[in-house]
Amino acid sequence: MVWLGKVLSRRQTAGIVVSVGLMLRLLALALIARFPLASDSASYDEMALLLLKGKPFLPYWPPGVPLYLAVAHGLVGESALVADLAMLAFYLGLSCFAYQTAVILTGEVAAGNLSLLVLALSPATILASIVPMTELPAGMLLTIVAYCLVRPPESAPLRTALLLGASLGFVALVRPSSLILLALVPLYLLWRTRKLAGPAIVLLTGILMVGAWIGFVHEKTGRFVKINAANVRNLYLGNNPNTPLYKTWIGTRYAPQEAIAREAEFSRVANEHIRQHPGLFLLRSFNRVCVYFSFNTFAGGYLIEAYGLPKLLGLPVLALDAALYLLVGIGTILYVGTLSGMNPRTRDACVLVGVALLYAFPYFIAFAHPRFHYPIEPLLTILFSAFFVSYANGSQRILWEKVKLHRTRIAIALVVFGLIQVEYLVMMADRV
Repeated sequence: MVWLGKVLSRRQTAGIVVSVGLMLRLLALALIARFPLASDSASYDEMALLLLKGKPFLPYWPPGVPLYLAVAHGLVGESALVADLAMLAFYLGLSCFAYQTAVILTGEVAAGNLSLLVLALSPATILASIVPMTELPAGMLLTIVAYCLVRPPESAPLRTALLLGASLGFVALVRPSSLILLALVPLYLLWRTRKLAGPAIVLLTGILMVGAWIGFVHEKTGRFVKINAANVRNLYLGNNPNTPLYKTWIGTRYAPQEAIAREAEFSRVANEHIRQHPGLFLLRSFNRVCVYFSFNTFAGGYLIEAYGLPKLLGLPVLALDAALYLLVGIGTILYVGTLSGMNPRTRDACVLVGVALLYAFPYFIAFAHPRFHYPIEPLLTILFSAFFVSYANGSQRILWEKVKLHRTRIAIALVVFGLIQVEYLVMMADRV
């Protein structure tokens, strides 16, 4: 462990790890480049081309990724390969801010490099780096939010406030459920700093970004759309008389045009069902929490189902993803569980956990799937890295004394986390 800590403590390690990560992504892209975009990725790219050509339409999908892809297509070309390659920028951005956040949290370069290593090798991150989806952009933006919140407030306050506001606005356009962060993060800043200027800049910047999109859609179509039309359908899928108790992501699917036309009806049925069956809503929400924190099978499954790759390739990818997630989850529990006292390190760790839980909360109400938790994985990776580096640096005895001191809450969290994974395996066994 000591030798690994020494390697990770070198600043030049960061460049090597990110370079290896880029090589892995280019190799993966060479493997799938001959296939057309599939599933949500095809829809995001189609929306990007509509935006590029200035055609009016009612947005069914969130606009964040399509807006970015429209810029990429405008600069380079309209091929699917451009859309794939454009996503690498989010991997580089995530790497930059995950590294800096980990170093601020721990004061250790090794924690930043370990975070980079996990992100470089993660199959979910590799896939999201070369396929236009919302997972990686949302993950990068949440990491920037956490970075801005743990960064020393006296360093470039105006620039930090603008970056934070822009990140909150952009993540709301990537995943509209993230509006909860735009509403609550400025309030947290106001409580923490007791100053109005910074929180006001953050809030106004985010509102301007979201408002500009809503205004753009109204100008093109004559209708006010709350960012996009799929969110009400998501609430309906997770809360209607036919919604399963556990697999709440399964439900009747609608074409975008039909879903937009039925938006008001979806909202009425969902809200009425929740009011009439509050106990059922709470049970489903509890199950959604469990599903959300289950290990992610998306990368391995996507390679097999969308690209037709052999199971001999897809299953090891799935296994590596699951192993990394379990390792990160356990490390996060151990690190957070051993924190005590109101010192800066405890506060910053609580900020990362708070951002993750706030982002996750809307999925507990609508519907959840393990792939939806990916955007918070970088934050958990930073916390895991903080624990591992403390151990690798020779603080084993002190660390395990803290574990023993808080063994009850840590044991409960580990058991619950383990049971969530077992339950997901059992519930999904019928698909094997």
